[in-house]
Amino acid sequence: MNNTESWIMIIDDDISDLELIERAFSLVVGKNKLICMNSSREALAYLQGEGEFSDRATNPYPSMLITDIKMPGEDGFEILENLQNNPSRAIIPAMVLSSSEDPDDIQTAYRLGAYSYFVKPYRYEDMCNLANILIQYWKSNKAPLKDENGKQMMTDSKGKLGARYSVNN
Repeated sequence: MNNTESWIMIIDDDISDLELIERAFSLVVGKNKLICMNSSREALAYLQGEGEFSDRATNPYPSMLITDIKMPGEDGFEILENLQNNPSRAIIPAMVLSSSEDPDDIQTAYRLGAYSYFVKPYRYEDMCNLANILIQYWKSNKAPLKDENGKQMMTDSKGKLGARYSVNN
């Protein structure tokens, strides 16, 4: 998330939770860097650049994604699965922020490519602390280059140490 045009997508069907998360993260990154969605269906359309979300100038691809998992219709697992099934987009750090502490939910989230799993704090101060920790961590993190649609950009890895693992080969 180390570029100047970093956007964070937050997905939660509970409006009060979404507002709490949005308030906490906006203190760290500013409200204009947040993409808040209250359904997985809407978030998937956004990530795929469908319909009203097709213009990436006004609907930038997120650099980080935070999703609840227990939502009606498509759930957060489907968001993770969608990213995992699109290897060129699987580079986006996707984290779960859920009220569930069920070990099966945690295991499934990681199996589907979640970078981290956090249980929702209910106190605003705790949410602010979590937001600050996450943003500081991801600001320090280096990520593969990606284009405006969130697809990993090809690099010239010929002759480099990791060339044998390159997606260009």
